Amino acid sequence: MEKRSNPIFRFMRIFGNKKRDYVILGMAGIAVLAFIYFGILGLNHAGQKLQYSPADIVYGKKIHAVHGMDIDRSTQVLETFPANLSEEPKIRVSETFFDFGEVNSHIVLRRIFIIANTGQSALIIQRAYTTCGCTVADLTASEIPPGKVVLMTLQFDPGFHEMRGTTVRRGILIETNDPNHPIQEIWFQASVR
Repeated sequence: MEKRSNPIFRFMRIFGNKKRDYVILGMAGIAVLAFIYFGILGLNHAGQKLQYSPADIVYGKKIHAVHGMDIDRSTQVLETFPANLSEEPKIRVSETFFDFGEVNSHIVLRRIFIIANTGQSALIIQRAYTTCGCTVADLTASEIPPGKVVLMTLQFDPGFHEMRGTTVRRGILIETNDPNHPIQEIWFQASVR
């Protein structure tokens, strides 16, 4: 009698050598699992919330951001890049976009964003400004040591202009000494009724 093999094992036979076939399939399986694991890990890191304690919040020279895209910036830019690139600052924000949803035009809206320095040297916020007079933002400090955070309180007044019946999008732009992200943008939107 001829011995029949399991159809799954027949499918898995690649080169005709059972031992080598199983080693190759095992290695391929490990590669697929590693790809899935690190892919999920990368996605979780990108969407991960910033963790901080009240002791991590920095209070110092405050920044009040207002509408000012037409301001001359040439005198305000500081060259504070570290000599050693492994010790550069790194900005990270709690979120780069927020949707307030449907809002009443008579209610001023507020939201707190966290700005962290995950780098190895001080992150300097050189300047911050908003894209419209209806939006202001206050930051608790202009310098963030490594591993620390500042709070940015955004305030949006939908009654500043006649915006009823529209969805508006506004932003805050933050200029820093992070060489990889010299300008960090944070945007929000609201449907004004």
